Amino acid sequence: MADKTADKRQQILITAMQLFSAKGASETSMQEIAEVCGMSKGSLYLHFKSKEELEKSIYEHIIGRIKDEILRVDNDPLLEPREQLRKQAEVLLIHFMEIREFLLKQFHDQTVPGKPPFDKDNAQQEIVQALQWFNHKLQVIYGPEAAPYTMEIAMLMGGILGTYIRFLFMPDFHLNVGQTAEHLIQLMDDVMASMLRRRPKPLIPLEVVLGQKDLCQVDLRSPRHPLIVITAMKNELKQLKLDHELRQDTLESLGIMEKELITLQPSRAVLKGMLRNLEGIEGLEDLYEELKNTITTVLETYLAPGGMT
Repeated sequence: MADKTADKRQQILITAMQLFSAKGASETSMQEIAEVCGMSKGSLYLHFKSKEELEKSIYEHIIGRIKDEILRVDNDPLLEPREQLRKQAEVLLIHFMEIREFLLKQFHDQTVPGKPPFDKDNAQQEIVQALQWFNHKLQVIYGPEAAPYTMEIAMLMGGILGTYIRFLFMPDFHLNVGQTAEHLIQLMDDVMASMLRRRPKPLIPLEVVLGQKDLCQVDLRSPRHPLIVITAMKNELKQLKLDHELRQDTLESLGIMEKELITLQPSRAVLKGMLRNLEGIEGLEDLYEELKNTITTVLETYLAPGGMT
């Protein structure tokens, strides 16, 4: 009985994915899915409570298929680790070709951002497992000395692979999957050889990434530039009842920071000194914290420690 239920669920997922590929999820009704599956709408709802749950299950089904195929290649005793990785890159590309129309329709349907069709906690766990798997794979291929560079290789290869996948979505462009996978692995060989020869300090170690609490959440709201925060502080000063001398000192400090931020070589000492002058002013606490954080980001991102005075 359990097998029949699983088979029926599988049929529904495949049917829904095909209909979504042809029409998009927004234009496909649960009634239509039920009819194509040869069942009543009520029976369909016994398997999936809503179209949103069905859509989420399709993504889980796709990811499960890809994982199963990658693990199958991993367990193939006839393939060397490097050849396994090449084959696994090929598997990814082939699966994306198979679901290309489905994803195109999904992207079209989601022109207005909404709730992502996946579980964030599960996605977080999947990303961590994938990074750990890739770290182990590279050390098997290149040796334990590759360990410091596996995260940066993963970022590089992921970016290139993502670009290849975008080309798969171009209707008039044909990409040979086998050649693409081989080229990707050869690029990885070249980059890793360079890393092992130069031995640079890794910018993003694997343990730093794995220590992040939320690898799935990307805050699209960029932090405000320090100059914008300074302008907001000036406007807020107009509304605050402050001692005249304190007001003038505050405006002077903000003005000095403005001038420093637009120079080619802003002074670390000046920025930090003027920031200290703004600490503890009643009514500017929130803006002060925002300015402090964004100035710290500027210093850490653009100025090497001790590099500028």
